Amino acid sequence: MSVIYLPEDSWAASSCVGNQQRDSLARFWLAAPDDLLPSLWGSPLGQSTKELVKQLNANSSFSDEQNELRNAIGERLKAGFGSPNAIQMLLAAWLFSPPGLMKIANAETVLPNWLIQDYKEMYELSGEQIQASSAPSNINQEFNPEASNSDIPDPDFGEFPSTLQELVNNRIHLNRMLGLANLYFIDPEDIEIRDELRKLRLDLASLIEGCSENELEALWSTDLGDRFWALVRSGIQKEENTGSEEEWKQKATAALQPSNGGGFGVPGAINSFLIAMLFYEPGTMRVDAPEQKLPGWLLLPYQQVFAESLPTGG
Repeated sequence: MSVIYLPEDSWAASSCVGNQQRDSLARFWLAAPDDLLPSLWGSPLGQSTKELVKQLNANSSFSDEQNELRNAIGERLKAGFGSPNAIQMLLAAWLFSPPGLMKIANAETVLPNWLIQDYKEMYELSGEQIQASSAPSNINQEFNPEASNSDIPDPDFGEFPSTLQELVNNRIHLNRMLGLANLYFIDPEDIEIRDELRKLRLDLASLIEGCSENELEALWSTDLGDRFWALVRSGIQKEENTGSEEEWKQKATAALQPSNGGGFGVPGAINSFLIAMLFYEPGTMRVDAPEQKLPGWLLLPYQQVFAESLPTGG
């Protein structure tokens, strides 16, 4: 039996920006009818959505429910923008996606014409470019793509934290982790995103290895845990490993094998298990009797991500 959502608070398009009513707008877009989407986007509802998106930055934080919604939308959008309600879901996801942390490959092809310019202004163009794109153009002006691109500064995320404890308190890199994982999930053919995510995975593996096993549960109860599982779910593990990636994978695997003096119950085993999940595709790694070997905070997500993806034997 389906449950109809009954709102508890009223909201208005004219005040949702000032009141930060992102959730109300997201629910609206998810329920919007296909045939009215262009006119709705051109209304104060679309304007409010754009203003709320432009307020976001790499330091913006979101609730667990908002992160779950964005991740669920990312999962659905894997089917492509031709799937039912894809544009509605995209508009809802934008409310929780800071500019600079989302990129749609071939946007001119996959997005409707009425949405392309707004997408570019929010997620691809800098402030100076937006002004230039709306200003009258000179008839004799030549367009030089290389010169134009050279004026676009690369985002400066700062150095990657040196410990997991520092990472937990670094909103910029936490959001970058989530953004890269979601972008790769949506478009695994984007070479730049793929390479950034792979480098971040190596950095994260190093931090996990150097962390005290006793601190992992507390750390994984923060936004770091959400980012870790987003990376694991992204599918980056299907890429052919480089030499350093294979070393990490084999090192973690060996630490979990009793024949090598490792295995669960040995100090550092949970660290190695977390690292292993960064390099094994869901469905390709099995833990026998996980209820006995894994701590409670790790058991359920392991079952959801890995065990439920394991092929059933006949």
